[in-house]
Order: sequence, then structure tokens, then C-alpha cells
Amino acid sequence: MKNLDRLSGIILFLLGLGIFLKSLTYPIGSFRSPGGGLFPLLASILLMALAGSLILQAFWKKNKGEASPASFFSSKEAPKRIIVGFAALLGYRYLLPLIGFALSTGVFIFFLSKFLGKYGWTVSLFFSGITAFVAYYLFQVWLKIPMPIPLIGF
Repeated sequence: MKNLDRLSGIILFLLGLGIFLKSLTYPIGSFRSPGGGLFPLLASILLMALAGSLILQAFWKKNKGEASPASFFSSKEAPKRIIVGFAALLGYRYLLPLIGFALSTGVFIFFLSKFLGKYGWTVSLFFSGITAFVAYYLFQVWLKIPMPIPLIGF
């Protein structure tokens, strides 16, 4: 496991470095008027930092008493969770033009947190509400990205 972490960390770091160098060939701009290279630049810096952290952890990790990480999908639930996640994505895709961006995003996050994350109703409603509000404010108010106009007037 330690060798796989080292290898994947090095590959991800090199990928981030390549994206970083390529993003410098595009105009960076500023946060108020970003250029085409700003997002790849920031994403590559984050990728290199996380890959560097993975590499350092892999080299410093002790083999003694190391518990194997739990699988994301248990063997029995894997097909069910994949189908439910795919159904949620399809539902989001078809709800978006019907009820709008913010509400469909809230429904999507609620569905994922309640049925895949197995959180309670209160936590799921809280996270879906916060996510819908932040996504709406970020994309429609701050970045002024036009979203589909819903058929149902919400």
C-alpha cells in the first residue's frame, strides 16, 4: 500500500506540475477579471500540494500496526450504491430545467446525503440547504453564470 501511495503521489504531482507550467502560458488576470490560466493555475497548485502531502505520508508511514483502509463500497452494497448514485445524477439532470439550479442542487445533495451517506433528516436538510445557497450565490450572483430558466416558476 505504501508503494502505491508513493507512485500515485509522484504521478499526481507530475501531472499538477505539467498543468501548472501550461497554465503559465495563458493570461492569468486577477480575481476580479480572471484570465484563462487562473483556474488551472490554482487547481494545479492545490493538486501539487495534496500530492506532496500524500508522498510525505507514504515515506513517513510505518508498516507496524497499520490498519488497512476500509473499502468505500462494501461488496454487498456496491451495485446498489452505484445504481442509486447514477439515478441521482440522472434525476439532477432532468430536474435542472424543470425546477431550476438552486432547488435541484438542494434536492440532489439531500438525496446523496440521506440515502448514500445515511445521515439523518436534519443533517441532510441542513447540508442540502447550505449547498444550494452557496452554489446559487457562487454561480448565479457572484460569477453571473446564466443557468437554465425553470419551466416551473420558482
